[in-house]
Amino acid sequence: MSEFINNTQKRIAGLEAFIRGIIFQREKGAELIKTYEEVIAAVKPFDVMVVVHKLMEDNPQGDELYLLKKGINRSLNMLYKGLVSQPIPDYETKPFFGILQQENNELNERLIALRPFIKAFNEKNADEQKIQSALNEIRNRVEALQEFNLHYIKKENILFPVVEKVLKEYGCLPMMWSYHDDIRNFIKDTVQIIDQGNTDLKKLNRLLGDLYFNMYTIRFREEYILFPVIFDMIQEDELHDMLEQSFDVGFAFISPPSEKLLAKKPGKSNSQKEETLLSQEELGDRLLDFGTGKLTIQQAVMMLNHLPVDVTFVDENDQVRYFSTPGDRIFPRSKAIIGRLVENCHPPSSVHVVKELVDAFRSGKKQKESFWIQMGNKFILIQYFALHDEEGRFRGTLEVSQDVTDIRKLEGEKRLMD
Repeated sequence: MSEFINNTQKRIAGLEAFIRGIIFQREKGAELIKTYEEVIAAVKPFDVMVVVHKLMEDNPQGDELYLLKKGINRSLNMLYKGLVSQPIPDYETKPFFGILQQENNELNERLIALRPFIKAFNEKNADEQKIQSALNEIRNRVEALQEFNLHYIKKENILFPVVEKVLKEYGCLPMMWSYHDDIRNFIKDTVQIIDQGNTDLKKLNRLLGDLYFNMYTIRFREEYILFPVIFDMIQEDELHDMLEQSFDVGFAFISPPSEKLLAKKPGKSNSQKEETLLSQEELGDRLLDFGTGKLTIQQAVMMLNHLPVDVTFVDENDQVRYFSTPGDRIFPRSKAIIGRLVENCHPPSSVHVVKELVDAFRSGKKQKESFWIQMGNKFILIQYFALHDEEGRFRGTLEVSQDVTDIRKLEGEKRLMD
């Protein structure tokens, strides 16, 4: 066993040296390949995850993250042959993974179907009518790719929290999330540049190239790196819960699977410890004293879920403990995020902001903070509140998000009796 561990550590150390050499251009690529040819030939998916985790430990932002992603892209191109030669699981044997693979397959079909129209507007001597017809097709087909966001949401809100529990080397997840955000922006920018008219074809080609590259990059890293590593790490009952939550999110480009898949739920594994708590059914009609009134647990839950806001509570240890489920959520949430560190619930581009804000709440420097963003036709107000108990101890953070589009339009008065 010790020899196996030593060989694994040696292989990972060599891979880290190779990838760092590519990122920081310590030697020419050809020289690095020659130096580390044995490491490249023996690469394993887990090795890549460990090295990326090490690289992400410094929480790179902005240009640093961009250079890191660029270097890892180059490195994985060189590792491609070794990684695809490794056996991968039969994803269909575990429906949650099978669904993600099916969505990837459908995405591939749509990307292939888009190529003739990209070729058409790049043809030499193409007339204006042909170019415009091709641009219209590209615009509509790229906009339709937004549906694949459901695939990324399932990963970010259902899969990633579970991976964080079972694998300490999960630094590739925030990097993968940053690729998701890149793809979302490429889709939006592609549609926008065509809608503006007088399309800059050079810029459009660059956007489409980036979109294709990133979508295929993420598929490869899912099916040949991330999924093979975690496939057997997640318990059957957890996988069942993940599948159940997938129905709440929705499915990209495929018909919803049969809910018969949810009919038989596996029992909890012996390794899982249940928290001591009482369910809503067990509490029944017993009253909870809220100081200013007494409510049953069902009344309290209904009240929170009928507020016209998304509410999320993060405790003093920065772990998500609760979120409300209003009829029309603004931001996706899944039960898998309960117990997750709040910093892991955000893409890398905003993690430092979250950390700074929570630190300011903890120290008492700030008591609240507000942000507002435009989401399509909706104007969203996001507010954070520091929670302190009667002794002044920091007990957590409350996030409240609200669609204030119609509120901003209010004028004059409307009284109760009007």
